[in-house]
Amino acid sequence: MAKCRRCGREAGYRVSYAKLWLCGEHFKEYVEERVVETVVRHGMTGGGGRVVVAVSGGVDSMSLLAITAKRRVEMGVEKIVGVHVNLGIEGYSDLAEAAVREYCGSLGVECTVLRLRDILGVGLPELASRAGRPPCSVCGLVKRYLITAYAVATGASAVFTGHHLDDAARYMLKDLYVGDFKSLAGLKPAVREPGLPVKAKPLITLGKKDIEAYAELAGVPHLEAPCPFKHSTGVEEAAEGFLKALEREHPGARLILLSSMLKLIEGYIEPVEKETYRRCSVCGMPSRSSVCSFCRLTERTLGEPMGGRVLRSLSQPVFS
Repeated sequence: MAKCRRCGREAGYRVSYAKLWLCGEHFKEYVEERVVETVVRHGMTGGGGRVVVAVSGGVDSMSLLAITAKRRVEMGVEKIVGVHVNLGIEGYSDLAEAAVREYCGSLGVECTVLRLRDILGVGLPELASRAGRPPCSVCGLVKRYLITAYAVATGASAVFTGHHLDDAARYMLKDLYVGDFKSLAGLKPAVREPGLPVKAKPLITLGKKDIEAYAELAGVPHLEAPCPFKHSTGVEEAAEGFLKALEREHPGARLILLSSMLKLIEGYIEPVEKETYRRCSVCGMPSRSSVCSFCRLTERTLGEPMGGRVLRSLSQPVFS
């Protein structure tokens, strides 16, 4: 029977890429320490200490919220705000909101809910239908914009999201396959753009199985039901299958891929991205064109670009 590397007791958890056996208590400690190390190494708090944690209600973001609340002093975090976007999906969104509110309350963390229907007058299903786009595509765009806009409006120094190692490796392969090299720059552990909070991924060195095991050991509640619109593309499924097979044969392969890709991003892709940096002429948020994706989407579906109005409304304390 394997023994815990730290205390010698019976080990029930193996961190394959680190060739490490740990008992339950020290596995939790290992996960938390790894997150703290990632935050500190990459300067993820942005130096200001007020951090927005994007919380969907799923196991990844709820675990991130728990670890940030528990280890905030070591991370250099002075203030945490859990931010949840209620997308207006019948039978799902209200359950997710309730789960997030309850857990934030139990942790003593301030919770802010941004309701898409209150902000834009429509929920995600109708917005996606009007746009003629898949709900997941519209969802990602809207959530990124609203959470970043809230962080800007409230003076946050960073936004933490629950993206983990499996996510990063899968997205990297997909972007390489389709030739979307610009999107690769956004997969860095911490993305910095002038005048914006740091966009950070504190879980990026942890696999999904590690996070799920941590949540079970630490008693982190989360919404079990998946979003009814969730789906994977054929490319994403193929990438995930390839990565799982590679990891089985070569433990640590995802971390090696991440490290190699970050060198590519920093050496070749990021310098080009900096040269093409611009801001939306409507709302002032970062954009690859003269008008950002959110303002273009809302103009096409709602009759006017809503970015500027959203930014102004989020600066008022009416959503908390």
